[in-house]
Amino acid sequence: MKIKLLSLLLMFSGPAFAENVSRDLVYSVNCDSNNEQVTISFVGDILVHDMLYRTVLAESQHFSQIWRRTDSLIQKADYSVGNLEGPSAMGIDRDGKDHGDVGFVYDRTVYSGTDFSFNYHPRILSDLKKSGYDLLTTANNHALDRRSIGIDKTLDAAKQAGLITVGTRSSSERNGAFYKIVDIKNLKVAFLGCTEMTNGKADTKDQILYCYSGQILKIIEEVTSRSDVDALIVMPHWGVEYAPVPEEQQRNFAQKYLEAGALAVIGSHPHVLQPWQKYVTKDGRETLIAYSLGNFVAGQAGIPRKTGVVVYLGLSQEGSKKAKIFGVAYNPTYRRSAELYPVSSTDPVEILNYVTPLFGSKGRIEPKSDLMPFLCSQKIGQ
Repeated sequence: MKIKLLSLLLMFSGPAFAENVSRDLVYSVNCDSNNEQVTISFVGDILVHDMLYRTVLAESQHFSQIWRRTDSLIQKADYSVGNLEGPSAMGIDRDGKDHGDVGFVYDRTVYSGTDFSFNYHPRILSDLKKSGYDLLTTANNHALDRRSIGIDKTLDAAKQAGLITVGTRSSSERNGAFYKIVDIKNLKVAFLGCTEMTNGKADTKDQILYCYSGQILKIIEEVTSRSDVDALIVMPHWGVEYAPVPEEQQRNFAQKYLEAGALAVIGSHPHVLQPWQKYVTKDGRETLIAYSLGNFVAGQAGIPRKTGVVVYLGLSQEGSKKAKIFGVAYNPTYRRSAELYPVSSTDPVEILNYVTPLFGSKGRIEPKSDLMPFLCSQKIGQ
């Protein structure tokens, strides 16, 4: 599998995807406890397919039973982020009709994890919050699976659960922001979500930010120029499903986001992993691109679709300067039956053989290791 994957990588032009380019990423910024330092974790697609939903319904009736074994991975960071792929709109069917609270059911009419039309009971939001998640991007190709009202209901439910959302906005706020600025241990970080498309469903109320647009570049420039923003992270939902490498448009826009001022680009949607890389901007900033974190929660088959990564980003701010990256790390996850598990060096070699060509070996942190010491060890000569 490793040889086949490397062959696919070589099919794409450009030094970023050549076989001899290291995926072991090193950043020159020192890990200095005298500076403001924060850590952020990211997971990929949270997509509750039919089999998973039915298992939850038959057992605990809490979605967290799927990912509970990975909670320690995301809780070791100061702040945790995910991509909720699909609405969480109480009582709304695929035609946008409101049936009210029909209970915690799985009827494939109101709540569905199949037929390319998804909607999850809002309990998924409170379950994510209890597991330690802080922010979700809700801009994805399934965002309109319950039409405009589905977005509104999802945003309201997330707010009630105490989760911050980005990438979509309420139909009543036509000029609302697609980003949020959050305070993480005195460091002001802006998060911005977007999607490539919405499966052909019309965004009639201008509720979604699109990745391949001048609008998103303008937002990045405006937000990163603010004195009260120390860093901006873009979370695009993009690319070709099941493709192990990013397409040219992803690569081009990732660089455009970073040149416009973003510090990191953390992608989702392909349902398989795509590589990460360090990108140095024209003004000398060291940035991160992780094109796809793969599936986090999903019911699909095969190692590439059952494997995801939790990516960790370490940010440091010296005085009043903008924040910089001082280290990155990752931990793979793997679904067995209807549960997610952290992947360690003792797990089957086939999983690590799949992940390592895309994310390297030195940045992989063991599930029980402390995050900050590991990030600080990822320096030149160490």
